[in-house]
Amino acid sequence: MLGEFRLLQRQFEAIPGPGLRYQSDLLQYVPENTVVYAAIPNSGSTLSEASQLFEDRLRLSPVLREWWTEPGNHNRELEDMVSRLETFSGYLGAEVVVAAARTGNDNYSAPVLLADVKRPGLRDFLEQQKQQVSHGNKQFGFQILDNPALAQSSPNSPLLVYLTNNLMVASPDPGELRRVAALAQSSQSRGFRQTPFYQKITQSYHDGAGWLFCVDMEQILASHVHNPRSREPLPPGFDNLKYLVIERREVGKTETRASITFVPRRKGIAAWLAEPAPMGSLDFVSPEAGLAASFVIKDPKSLMDEIFQYAASSDPNFQEHLAQFESNLGVSIRDDISAPLGGEITFALDGPVLPVPSWKVIVEVYDHGSLQSTISKLVDSFNREASPEAGRLQLTQRQFGSQTYFTLRNDRHPFELDYTFADSYWIIAPSQSLLARAIQNRQAGYILTRSQAFQQQLPTDGYTNFSAIFYHNLAPMIAPLAEQLKSLGALNSEQQHELAALRENSAPGLIYAYGEPDRIVVASSSGFMGLNLDTLLGIGEGNPALLSQFLGASTGLHSAGNVQGQ
Repeated sequence: MLGEFRLLQRQFEAIPGPGLRYQSDLLQYVPENTVVYAAIPNSGSTLSEASQLFEDRLRLSPVLREWWTEPGNHNRELEDMVSRLETFSGYLGAEVVVAAARTGNDNYSAPVLLADVKRPGLRDFLEQQKQQVSHGNKQFGFQILDNPALAQSSPNSPLLVYLTNNLMVASPDPGELRRVAALAQSSQSRGFRQTPFYQKITQSYHDGAGWLFCVDMEQILASHVHNPRSREPLPPGFDNLKYLVIERREVGKTETRASITFVPRRKGIAAWLAEPAPMGSLDFVSPEAGLAASFVIKDPKSLMDEIFQYAASSDPNFQEHLAQFESNLGVSIRDDISAPLGGEITFALDGPVLPVPSWKVIVEVYDHGSLQSTISKLVDSFNREASPEAGRLQLTQRQFGSQTYFTLRNDRHPFELDYTFADSYWIIAPSQSLLARAIQNRQAGYILTRSQAFQQQLPTDGYTNFSAIFYHNLAPMIAPLAEQLKSLGALNSEQQHELAALRENSAPGLIYAYGEPDRIVVASSSGFMGLNLDTLLGIGEGNPALLSQFLGASTGLHSAGNVQGQ
């Protein structure tokens, strides 16, 4: 079943989405103090095609068909809902906008929904749905208004809908509905157009908007600072956030991009991620890797200075405790551990996962002689301080040609850690053979970043240097795992089929990040391990699903603060 769902997901992702939008008629109508803005393309045609693909797959797949016809799956209700959503989408324009405004310190309005109405008949359709569609034992609670000035909410009709001048406005908050309706009917200049947040959103449309989610973090943080109930301080470096923008565009292939902007520039923890740079540590990872994560950080020594500074600011005895700890270890964390290291770190699962996972860690190192001396001191310190039950560590080394391999074992427990130094990198793995293979693959040019699977995931903007990446390709990991489980008799025939389908339909993916002076950008052309903008926003396929959430009695931004006007 997992394989069937994965195949359907890939087919759905291949459906061409709505075209990019380079302007919005709805943006001018949002409230002046808007802090959250979401624009969702009208995906009615996409929903129709996805429904047809699902029907086709049902006819071809006995497993999926059996699941679909099981009692309790409510397949008829779902089919009916899809049909209604397709019809509803046909009345609307290119996008649906949802906005929420700040109304005071830590207070936010209920959301307001706006959509262009492109053909007549929407009111009759909504009236029909109000009579026919039920939610549990209750009708969907909404009322259609002729005069927004008379709007009043009630428990039985929490959603208010107003249709005017080819525009639909909906909100559970009567006051918010009246304000937006007044903006729609006025010819005067709208206050939101004068705000920096408006300019930020406009820039996203200028570049071409697909799915769009924008948050004015500066205003939300201002609420946090002035709220007497907000006792927890913000993490260092996140008190100067400006905007959060999540976008999904389809240009040749789908790209999801999230950016966090800082004013005037990144600092503190947010500045630990270095600017994009070559990642030589990835040269020790082969194309067979199932997972690989790599990132570059600022100078580890200065980073450690900041960590100590933050710790000392919350604990006046920190320096004393640190000095005692380092005295017991016989090393300085800053000078003996951090100083020899560079700013590049890679972790990978590269090879069989049974009986021992083939993991490896590669760390850039400037002075491996100093680092090796520190490791020896730490081993001696452990052997002095540890209890007899903990055993003693044994550090040995072996020479093979020009390469020196180090092995760390425990005389009482089944523990082994192997490492070596190659050029300016420290390579760590659970066995010496994995270390040797990593070096051999690098020398032969058999490396992940040159593989077709990796190259196909690179962004279309031409950038090949990143601040961080996360690569996944589960198929090479699933195949040997499935064979070993099969040989042990641990899988029945159905489970074997599921694993085979999952392996067949698992595709590589890459998430990459850029650390720029004033922002951090995270992007992917393959989704965030299944988390695209749809799931990040908590909505379904297309704007009608968002409206259904309103029909289910939306209550606003409870997680962000108190809701006004309810």
